[in-house]
Amino acid sequence: MANLQEIKISNTVYKIIDAMQNFRAEDSFIDKKNKLSRFQGNGEAKKHVGTYNGENKLRISNFFNYDKWGLEYSDPKNNRKTFDSAKAHDGVISENRCFFSKENMRRYLEDAKTEYFAQEQHYHNDISEYYNERVEKVEGLENEKIFFSIYDASDSLSQKQNRGYIRSDDLIWKLWRELILPSISYLSILKLVPKDNPNSEPLFYFRILLDYQFRNFQHPKMVSEEISKDLIVENLEEQSAKKSIYRIGADKYRRAVINHMPQCPFTKITDERLLIASHIKPYIVCMRNNEREQAIDHLNGLALSPTYDKLFDQGYITFTDTGELVCGTQLSPYTWEQLNINPNAKNKLRIYPEDRESYLEYHRQNVFQDNIADLL
Repeated sequence: MANLQEIKISNTVYKIIDAMQNFRAEDSFIDKKNKLSRFQGNGEAKKHVGTYNGENKLRISNFFNYDKWGLEYSDPKNNRKTFDSAKAHDGVISENRCFFSKENMRRYLEDAKTEYFAQEQHYHNDISEYYNERVEKVEGLENEKIFFSIYDASDSLSQKQNRGYIRSDDLIWKLWRELILPSISYLSILKLVPKDNPNSEPLFYFRILLDYQFRNFQHPKMVSEEISKDLIVENLEEQSAKKSIYRIGADKYRRAVINHMPQCPFTKITDERLLIASHIKPYIVCMRNNEREQAIDHLNGLALSPTYDKLFDQGYITFTDTGELVCGTQLSPYTWEQLNINPNAKNKLRIYPEDRESYLEYHRQNVFQDNIADLL
């Protein structure tokens, strides 16, 4: 387990032995108050985590250490599967070894604040009315890690749908269904063991995350406002009078960034046609804060090839003030391997970090999708 990525949660360091990422929060699952206007019904409190046939069965079975998906049982009192009925039929997947983090919930609500109050999606209700109450509920949680149990709520084998679902009767399960917004949120589950006790029974860390473009600094409505105020629109006759939108000073900024940093530190590519001048502190933030000089400052940019530009731009990776790469926990070990990145390495890359410290600090605290203190 020496090469496994580590994460610190509430002062305990864990090894990430597996991860299941990017489970979308379906409208059918979230609390009815958050439902999109185009959907009806109350939904259900069970979460789809994959199918339990073929290779997919092996995947979710190995992840949860549970291979009895699709057991036919129900609680006679309400004709649905409950934790008690699951326990009576060997359908409990994990008892009191799953947990949510208070800090993760707090961060999710902060990220989602703009969508709560400047709604890009169309909801049945004005969800801004619920925001402060939900913040209070999260702040009122007594512990930083809130443990709960999950059980098999899958479709029965006789239904031949092979859809794997998990559910919990714990109150924290109800709370996170209240917090999350449909379509633009997703669930990540990390399978962990304590670093100092790697042979112990694994824990499952449930995290709620928000799509990059709906985070506060990148929210679609906020971006469209900035486009109307601060961007120049030019008509290009040679493209059938289509409009092309340019950022103020974009060409000059890009040239200055590449002159200062003429090579992508990951791929070593120097062909400037393949390099992107990636903002460290997002352009839209600089313009919104009337920091125009920062928006076109070449020190607020890194020259990256496209894949690595996306990783940095959307907060999957970041850098320390001395140029060390820091990888988040939102991608699978397989993905890191295909990217030729070792998330555990503390290698310094040639990003010329001098005089970029304030921009890098902003990126670590606001763009990077993990809590930087938990990974250093």
